[in-house]
Formats: sequence, structure tokens, C-alpha cells
Amino acid sequence: MIGPFRWFLGLARPYRGGLAGAFAALVVSGGVSLLLPAVAGSVVDAAIVEKSLERLETVILAMIGLFAVSGALSFVEHYTLRAVAARLLRDLRVRLHGHLLGLSMGFFESQRVGDLLSRLNADVETLGSLLTDHLLSGTQQALMLLGAVAILVAVHPALTGVMLLAVPPVVVAAVLFGMRLEKLSKRRQEAVAEANVAAEESLAGIRTVQAFAREPLERERYGARQESAVAVALRAARAWGAFGGVVSFLAFSALTLVLWRGGTLVIREELTAGQLTSFLLYTATVASAVGSLTAFYGSVRQAAGATDRVRKLLETPAGVADGPDARPMASRPRGHVTFREVRFRYPSADGRAAVDGVTLEIAPGTCLALVGPSGAGKTTLVSLLLRFHDPQEGAVLVDGEDARRLRLGDLRASIGLVPQEIFLFGGTVAENIRYGRPAASDAEVRVAADAAQAHGFISALPKGYETLVGERGVKLSAGERQRIAIARVLLKDPPIVVLDEATSALDSESERLVQLAFEKLLAGRTTLVIAHRLATVRRADRVAVLKAGAVVEEGTHESLLARGGLYRHLCELQMLDAAGEPAGRG
Repeated sequence: MIGPFRWFLGLARPYRGGLAGAFAALVVSGGVSLLLPAVAGSVVDAAIVEKSLERLETVILAMIGLFAVSGALSFVEHYTLRAVAARLLRDLRVRLHGHLLGLSMGFFESQRVGDLLSRLNADVETLGSLLTDHLLSGTQQALMLLGAVAILVAVHPALTGVMLLAVPPVVVAAVLFGMRLEKLSKRRQEAVAEANVAAEESLAGIRTVQAFAREPLERERYGARQESAVAVALRAARAWGAFGGVVSFLAFSALTLVLWRGGTLVIREELTAGQLTSFLLYTATVASAVGSLTAFYGSVRQAAGATDRVRKLLETPAGVADGPDARPMASRPRGHVTFREVRFRYPSADGRAAVDGVTLEIAPGTCLALVGPSGAGKTTLVSLLLRFHDPQEGAVLVDGEDARRLRLGDLRASIGLVPQEIFLFGGTVAENIRYGRPAASDAEVRVAADAAQAHGFISALPKGYETLVGERGVKLSAGERQRIAIARVLLKDPPIVVLDEATSALDSESERLVQLAFEKLLAGRTTLVIAHRLATVRRADRVAVLKAGAVVEEGTHESLLARGGLYRHLCELQMLDAAGEPAGRG
């Protein structure tokens, strides 16, 4: 438990000034609180023993003054602490989000977004409640406990011993229940994460859900995950309830014993009624402090699960990152791309190579089309160029430099990607295009949109370039989203373009416009294109045919057709011949 707690306190180090102020207010407030039982005893003695109205009024005024000071200090303590907590949680969330953005594609291929969002939100919030609701409160209660016990020992050591008989059983109960609560906390956080995953998947895939009329299934799935979370929460509630009951019983038993023994001492005139009142109030303070500290211990154990989940995520290595000898690229790379004996296996592929000894070269300003059946390794080659993954053997070179020795940011800045599945952010059209170059002017955005054959439909939108596209661009058609993606890359103006062509689902007019946009995009750039249509293949300078991760044929469209191998077979599957006319007419 100490390790996670120390790690969490380390996060608060930048705010030690604010925490010190809150701690100072807490110490003074605790000292004031320790005076109240003594003053209350003086009230009893003034009224019963001294029977002095003047003395009673003086003590009451002093008590009100102490309450005022305690209230002011409580404000300072709570405001300062919550201000620190808000900033600490902001820093932790920003740090965690930034770390996630730097992790490799391999990490995200094995994780679910809903679980990551749960760690970013629910787990971090649990750590915040530890700081705001428990940490300084536990510290204050510890000081109150020590101060009250010291005063009680000074007043009557023997009676203090009677009161302290209840402390060891409380400590044992705290340890046992704390271990139980930590386990339940981890299970509950995992159950909440599972529920978040179900919700995120059903909402992100709402079109598929509604198209298959699976709303009842998704409701049932999400409801079942919530039921699991509630079941764990109820088990934790039972543990907390049993814990509170045990502590309450022991505390009141100690108070009863003190009342019995103290009453005996008053009868013998060894204590005054006021001293007994003070002693009982101090005993109540000790009981409250012990109860709060045991609850604090339980909360710390409960938060340890969330701390462990967040900590492990922050300690996850990037996988693909800049090496210590990473060099900057030229301001405008030529765009000479080479795959040299590249081999790559996905961790979950059971040893099967996704790319197996591929050697390819793309001269600056030329276009290489990758074709082949599904699973041939086309997308993996693109991922290796962008360094979403690094090859286990061989190298990917850009202008003769191993991509692993180049700054990752520079490498990716030199490559423009138009993926098969276009992702648009939920902002405006202009914001999505400007994602290619955030500092671009409105005029530059319009020029890029015009070159991508997008200016016409954008101008017809209700607010033009300021029209919101909806989450993932849901308000736009597939062809419109693709042209915005092309405009985004045109605005970026990279020397290398990677194109995962996705025109098969477009109508003929949209495809015609997208093909025109492709012409603008690919002109003068080194291009690696995963080709699905022969129109794109014919535009390429060379074609590489992949099968089972290896290059089995390479050449121009015409030479590969004449060879009569796999490439010709793929063309025939598309029902097109070399001239682009329907095949099979005799």
C-alpha cells in the first residue's frame, strides 16, 4: 500500500506550497478543537460547582470565539485543498492523455477505448477524492488523536488506560477490512470499465446497432455490465457497513467504560463534574479520530486499486519512440522511400509474418501501387512507413536514412495519409481541413478544398466552412468526407503521400470527383497507394503484387497483365480487362 500512496503524494509535489498552507490551517484548527472540551468542562464547573453567572458568560463568549476561529480556518483548509486537488487532477489527466497519445498502435490494438476512458475519468476521480476528502482529514484526525490522548494522560492516566482498551481491536478491524476493500475496489473499477466499454461501443457503432435492430441486445449488454458493477458496489457497501458497525460498537463501549469509571471517581470526589465532562468529550474526540483514521485507512486501500491502474498505464512504454540518436529530417525531404528486406510479425499472429522479406523502392515523385488479396500485408507496409510499428528485421529508409533514426515527428510531418476509413473530428469543416496545418489561413484552406474538389459542396452547406460536421463527420456523405481528408493532406503539403483508396463504396459521380482530387494530390509527390480500382493502378508508375506478406510480382500494369500471374487473376476478379472494358465477352 505504501508504494502507491507515496507515488500519489509525489504527484502533489508541485503544489506543496498550497498543501503546506492547508496543513498549517489544519494544525491550528485542530489545536482550537482540542481546547473546546476543556472549555466545555469549564462551563459545567462554572454552572454547577462555582455557580458563577459572570464566569459562565465569560466562558461561553470564549467558546463562541473559538468556534469563529475554527470556522475561518476550516474555510481556508477546505478551499486550499480543493483548489490543489482540482489542479492536480487536471495535471494527471493531461499527463495521462498525453502519454496515451504517444503510445504505439500495438498498444491500442490490444486495448479498448472504453477501458482507457474509465482510467482517465473514474480512476483519476477516485484519486481526487482521496486527496480532498481523506488525506488531510486523516492527518488532522491523527493530530487530534495524539493531542487528545496527551491531554487525557495529563488529566488522569488510569482512566485514559481504560479508554485505550478499545484501540487495538479497532486497528485489527481496520487492517482486515482495508485489505478486503482494496480487492473490492479493483473489481469495481474493472466492472465500471467494462460497462464503459459496452456503452462506448454501442454509441460509436450506433448505425450498425440500429441497422440490425439490436437496440434490445445492447441495452441488455450494458444493463448486465451495470448489474455487475452494482453487485461489487453492494459487496463493498456491506464491508463498509460491517466495518462501521464494529468501530462504532468499540468506540461507544470505550465511552461507556469511561463514563462508568469516571462516574465512580466523581462520587469519590477525585474528579469534578466539569473534569469528567471534559474527559468524556476528549474520549469522544479520540473515538472519532480512531474511527476516522480507520475509515481513512480503508479509503486509502480502496484508492490503491485505482492508483495501481493509473500508474501502470503511465508506466507503459511507448513502443515506438525517438531513439537517443534521432536526427531531424531535411526541411523538405526528397521523398525517396525504400523497404529493405523488411520482416514484421504482429504479437498476436502466432508467429505468422505479416510482412516477410519485402524489398521495394519508390523514387522521388513516383507512384507505387500495392495490390493483393486481403491479408497480403499491404496495410502493414503502410503502417511500417508511418512507424505505427517498427520492423523486427530489415529497415524502412527515407532519403537513405533508417526511419528509426529520424525524429518521429519529422517523419510523420513529411507523410500525408488518406486512410480507407476517414475520421473527421466533430468540429467545423474548416477545422477538419486545417488539421493538416493548424496555422493555415482561411484562404489557404479554401485553396486546398478547391483542389480536392470539395469547395463546391462546402459552399452549399448551411454555414459553409463553419458548418459542424457532427461526430466522425456523420452529417457528410462518404465521398464528401474523403474529399475533406484529401484537402487536409493537400494543406499539409507533404512530399510523401500514403493513400488507402476507398472508392468502392462511392457512387459514380462521387468517385469521379475523388479521382480528380487524387490527381491534384498525387502530382509531384512520392506516393504509396493501396489500390482497389484499376483506375488507380493505371495511374501508378509501378505495381507491386503481395501475397502472404511477400512481393510475388512487380512491374507496370501492362507488363504484369501480359505475364498472366496473380495480378491478371486479380484484374479478372474485378471483371475488367487491360482496356478497362468488361471482361469475359468471348
